[in-house]
Amino acid sequence: MKDDSILAKLTSARFAAVCGILGPLVALTAILVAIGMSASWFTWFDNALSDLGHPYMLGGGGSGGTPGVNLAAPVFNGGLIACGIITLPLALRLILQRDHKSTLGSIGGVLLLVSQFFLISIGVFNEAFGRLHGLVSVGFFVTVLLFGVIYGITMALAPETRWFGIFAFFLALAGAIFWGAYFFDLVPFTGVAIPEIVSVAAVIVWVIPLCLRLYMRGD
Repeated sequence: MKDDSILAKLTSARFAAVCGILGPLVALTAILVAIGMSASWFTWFDNALSDLGHPYMLGGGGSGGTPGVNLAAPVFNGGLIACGIITLPLALRLILQRDHKSTLGSIGGVLLLVSQFFLISIGVFNEAFGRLHGLVSVGFFVTVLLFGVIYGITMALAPETRWFGIFAFFLALAGAIFWGAYFFDLVPFTGVAIPEIVSVAAVIVWVIPLCLRLYMRGD
């Protein structure tokens, strides 16, 4: 018997897949637009992406920033909030084991769900909130990379997605290693924008193809 509940519709293959593709595209578009609006001060080597979301400072909340109305802040923060909300159906589908039969896969889905709440929080509690913003930012990058590792293992254990899972696992691991290199001063820059975008790309580069596969398969 077909399940016509709201949850079933929200976690249907095609709806979850579209959300999984649309969410990251919205966030990336918002980031690029915000960078374009902040071209006079933003650099990949000296800034954090979150500097784009500080509403009252140009250049970030640290000593390098200057007071001013940051018109890019609503674009950046709004894009992150929208991405976090849009991608929730994909996380719910993974949690409910609608594409796998393992507890490990559901754990990956929970990590994705938690990472999306952290992502929403980054936009809500922007850089002007100081330490709170730092905590939710760390929470996002830790959970999104853990999601990549855990769900990569889940896919690697299934014969039909084995190599795809191995690819996802090592991409997420590479993102984590890049953060380690940054914290141990093994990279030639001071800003965290590059580690941040590398971490996100390490997940997006396989999640979008995964969603395309999910959409084509349907329910």
